Amino acid sequence: MNDRLSGLLELYKKDPDDSFVIYGIALEYKSKKKYSESENYFKILIEKDPNYVPAYMQFAILKEDINEISKAKELYTGGIKIAKQKGDTHAAQEMEDFLNELK
Repeated sequence: MNDRLSGLLELYKKDPDDSFVIYGIALEYKSKKKYSESENYFKILIEKDPNYVPAYMQFAILKEDINEISKAKELYTGGIKIAKQKGDTHAAQEMEDFLNELK
């Protein structure tokens, strides 16, 4: 385990509700191609903080990487909805572009 991941896991132990920390852990596992672990943390994050827009896009990209295209589409669609509700038009457009590439 690298220092960054170890540090994030320590922070998570201290504050398991910190969305930024959970997101960081999910990304670290994703970058190491430890998809199962990454997926677990993305699920935790979306459950705890369903309005955390970046999680939807990164989780969808992970699903694309493991060829779970229908799940990736669901995540993009959900992320677009949340992003629009929050007024984050940039994120919504970015996810719409990714989604359109899958169709």
